[in-house]
Amino acid sequence: MCVPRVAALLAVAVPSATVAQETGLDSFIGTLSVEQGDVILTRCNIGNARYLLRDAAGANAVARYRKGGTPAYADVIARYSEKGSRNVLTVTDFADLTPGKSCHLVDALDGLSQPDAPKLKDAASNRRMAGSTATQGALVGHYYLMGVMETGSELLLRSDGLFEWSLSYGAVDQEAQGAWHIENDEIVLVTSAPSVQKPLFSYLSTGPWTAEADQERRKSERSTVEAAVRTRCPIFPAPEVMVTSGDIVVPTFTVRRARAATALRAAIAARSTVETLAARVMTQPVALGRERPGMERVRQAISDWLNTRKAALEAASTAGLASTALADPILPATCTIPPDEPAGKTSTSSPSGLGVQILDPKSGTPARGIKVALKFADRTDLQLVTDKNGLALVSGNVPANAVGATIQVKAKGSTVTLRFAPVQSGIIRVGMDMGQLAARPFHTLRLHIIGGVLVPDTFENGRYERRPA
Repeated sequence: MCVPRVAALLAVAVPSATVAQETGLDSFIGTLSVEQGDVILTRCNIGNARYLLRDAAGANAVARYRKGGTPAYADVIARYSEKGSRNVLTVTDFADLTPGKSCHLVDALDGLSQPDAPKLKDAASNRRMAGSTATQGALVGHYYLMGVMETGSELLLRSDGLFEWSLSYGAVDQEAQGAWHIENDEIVLVTSAPSVQKPLFSYLSTGPWTAEADQERRKSERSTVEAAVRTRCPIFPAPEVMVTSGDIVVPTFTVRRARAATALRAAIAARSTVETLAARVMTQPVALGRERPGMERVRQAISDWLNTRKAALEAASTAGLASTALADPILPATCTIPPDEPAGKTSTSSPSGLGVQILDPKSGTPARGIKVALKFADRTDLQLVTDKNGLALVSGNVPANAVGATIQVKAKGSTVTLRFAPVQSGIIRVGMDMGQLAARPFHTLRLHIIGGVLVPDTFENGRYERRPA
């Protein structure tokens, strides 16, 4: 008789020296702030996407941050979802949290400014009278930002009156193009609006179904099953960080064996505690919308079991003993999932499947969170959403040949429909011109001309200097 186990669910909560990886979780980098009691993450991307943060069951990272509320740079480990028109992140932990740091250009420039610091452009030796005689031809060249730590920026002034500008600060990379001209003693940069002459989405090609895509589909299907188990049996703790330290003095062999035996007994006792508490809690009646009494105690017991099992395995290894087989706790049927297929088990025929991948052809950047409705020859539709790799994969059997797709353009409040040759197995590649949706870093930027140096108002001690050809 095969006893159901929960290795898959317990595995995602195993503590380690880094943040444990849970299926369905992702990393979201940005700047945290508190707005009207809500914790908001503003992403470090050109669109400055905003997300409402909520704690996952058993986690309190968001609640801890809300108490202080100081703007901070953060790497958020969370699961994404949509609630109405809002982007929501269900947070398990912060992999990084640095108060006072920002990955956004405006914040970065404010932070670099010192109220009492003298401005280079105001120095007596550098003052210029209005009506500078500098000519456009004399200013053409490639300039580099100097005097600003941890920030890289370049400016190319072309002879045809156009410019190219870029800036890198932390996780932010921004670019701008447009026209430039001279006004008195200043160079004025005016960015051009993104071109909308070509479509936002376009069909690129259809490639074969790959082993990598098949693996991603299996992971997605597994994630759905595990999420369902977590919903009906919320006893599993959130992934956590475990800080480890080693002994400075190496104990004797006898001591190491004794420690291994003690650690093994502790792990077995912890496992028994999990089984007892889980069986007791999950059989208790509970009112609709309420959490069962004792649920937090079960989560703590599972965390203790994971820690003691890890300690037992490490102690056995240190003592030179063979790894002890420590089976997972036997939990109520409600809290178990079917075992995953063994690695390497494949059918005799080649794997097949269907999916859509959306990416920017110019940069190769995948487009995540895009809603796609695949249209099939039998007039049915299938709703999909792209993941962090820009992939949206069909789960299970494909009902008929796919002949088109409708893509929702959230930023523009419209949809785009694409047609392609009928396909039942393969990856349909769709191009997305992300430049059309990119927010311009600035509309106008003024640079004071001081000799051969260009000084922006946005940097107190920064200046653009031209390098010799």
